[in-house]
Amino acid sequence: MTAAEPAVPASFSRPGDVQPVGPRGQWTLTFRDEFNGSEVDGSKWQYRSTAESDWSDEPFGTGNPDSKQLEFDQPRNCSVAGGALTITAEPDNIRSQSGHWYGWSSCLITSTGQEGYTFRHGYVEIRATLPSPRGFWPSFWTWHAHGYGDRAETDIFEYFSDNHRNLYLSWHWDNDDTCIHQPNFDPSEGMHVYGADFRESGTDFYIDGTRVCHADGPPPGAVNLMVSNFVYSEVPPEQGSAGHMVVDYVRAWQR
Repeated sequence: MTAAEPAVPASFSRPGDVQPVGPRGQWTLTFRDEFNGSEVDGSKWQYRSTAESDWSDEPFGTGNPDSKQLEFDQPRNCSVAGGALTITAEPDNIRSQSGHWYGWSSCLITSTGQEGYTFRHGYVEIRATLPSPRGFWPSFWTWHAHGYGDRAETDIFEYFSDNHRNLYLSWHWDNDDTCIHQPNFDPSEGMHVYGADFRESGTDFYIDGTRVCHADGPPPGAVNLMVSNFVYSEVPPEQGSAGHMVVDYVRAWQR
């Protein structure tokens, strides 16, 4: 059974002043992608990150089989239309340049690179609908930027689609901990806003403008943004199913 392609509205409502849905204050917009074109904007995003271990040029993409991922991430699984980015994870048959075989494919985008967007302090948010069938692992997260060696991963959200009740908000620096938040909505049934405010005193996590979690301690270094829809090896999808992550926008601000 193949999952139906998600309906993407012709347009989404946009806040007129382009201010965060999360924390109030004096903010300057420093990064945005509204996905209004017909393809991923290569001036803002790349398809490969050092967070992934299996880099391949032919075919082009990455995998990370040692991190509970089943998919090979490649550009063609990211599509832009109707003011939204859709990341599709689906059955496939790919052998990477290293010789590793993948039975699934998906897509990962990152703001990394010499000219990419990086930050240490500031607020970032995404508006997205998450996949419904079991076996998919969408995330909005950060990874240490080019030239910064220590791990600086923060998961603004992770979601495992076998359980629609839990969102995982994690920081992998200093105390290395996770908040498990149970929202009063199903993340697969509509657009919601997920964000994080990175400050010297710690990081606050927001969902639909409400602070739901806090992590103590300063961010360890410069990071970039990551958007992904992995295939989860511990609770794999049913054969033939597909998982769609639909993203309205990604934005970032500085105080």
